[in-house]
Amino acid sequence: MMRHRCGLALALLIALALTGCGFHLRGSTNLAFSSLAVQGPDGPFLIDLKRQIASTTSTRIVADPKLAQAVFTLLADSPTQVPLAYNADGTVAQYQLRETVQFQLATPSGQMLIPPTSITQTSSLSYSTAATLAKANEADLLYRGMRQDLVNRIMFQMAAARPAASAPAPAAP
Repeated sequence: MMRHRCGLALALLIALALTGCGFHLRGSTNLAFSSLAVQGPDGPFLIDLKRQIASTTSTRIVADPKLAQAVFTLLADSPTQVPLAYNADGTVAQYQLRETVQFQLATPSGQMLIPPTSITQTSSLSYSTAATLAKANEADLLYRGMRQDLVNRIMFQMAAARPAASAPAPAAP
């Protein structure tokens, strides 16, 4: 009986600690527009972004920018791999993986909600010629994770973007 009460008290204490620290599950993202056109060079980044929008928002993705309340344009997506360190024999021992995304968000009329913006995500990858295939798979996983982080950062920026309020019409005398 005493053990049951201690367990209950511990569970209650943990629940209170979690609510006090601000922990909560990530819910859906609220965007200020109900329809969005997504444009840019096809590739894994746009696929991930469209999936994220479809699964976490009530915003519809439309093909025609004229039918959308906002237009997301992917200006560039450039994953790069740069040697960071070399072994004594001159072979690469570590790479820096970098993915840079440039984008903008505008209304169909051309009002910029997010001006052209560039964000970058980096990661490092140790390399060994003895495990070339394994390191290539690891690099793919790292790029996938960086791409998801970039998508999340863009979603936060789009959630904060609001169209400028129209000026009220002047009253007739």
